[in-house]
Amino acid sequence: MFGKMLSQAIGAYLSNLRLISFFSIPLIVAFPLALLLPNYVAASGIFLRLGSLGTDVGLPETLLMIAILIVSLLLFSFALVAVNSVIKAQRSRLQLKHTDFERMEEATFRLFTVLLIAFLATFAFNLLLYETGVVSERTRLALNALFAGIVSLLVLFAPQAIVIDNASPEHAFTLSASLLGRRLGSVVALIVFGAALVAVNTLVFTTLQPAFGLAPLAGIVLNALVLVPFLEVVKVQIYLSKYNLL
Repeated sequence: MFGKMLSQAIGAYLSNLRLISFFSIPLIVAFPLALLLPNYVAASGIFLRLGSLGTDVGLPETLLMIAILIVSLLLFSFALVAVNSVIKAQRSRLQLKHTDFERMEEATFRLFTVLLIAFLATFAFNLLLYETGVVSERTRLALNALFAGIVSLLVLFAPQAIVIDNASPEHAFTLSASLLGRRLGSVVALIVFGAALVAVNTLVFTTLQPAFGLAPLAGIVLNALVLVPFLEVVKVQIYLSKYNLL
């Protein structure tokens, strides 16, 4: 079944390539903004360097980081909402109208709320383990990864719930979580497929790094402009399958 969804996603992505690429541009802004935070680049992603927060960051830097985080999340939310709206319009055989862009604005703030809650929950858990020091470094990293993975799964289909079902932030959590049980096989296939894409992307640009110093950043750009939007299109197909629309 996932093969059929993937085929549908490829067709939808190629049919709407211009619009999807245009609406993915905010991701190109969001990712460089995230580089301004204390972080490191790996696996075509940007990860927060938690250990430096307690020693290197004062009040002005903290306020600046909060502002950068909010702007980055808003841009990221808008891009996801826009991509989902494009595919929703295609599946409805409608063209995007002015009212659709107004709905995008409202949906963006709802998705921003969901993603901010998810980030704060993950950050608070990480910080709690880091500050208390009740477990070893290896165990702490494993628990952080496990908790982050669970939270990510719970909000995995929040963009689709908000755009397609016009869900509130609270309802988006429940709709996203409920789909995990209803389409577990497809969700697992999506995760494996997405991990494979990121792995290939990382391998290619890591190999190019000795000859091209900006290769890791180029990998992030490809991730933002192609991989993330395409995976969103795949997620739309999985989400719509609960209505037997495939």
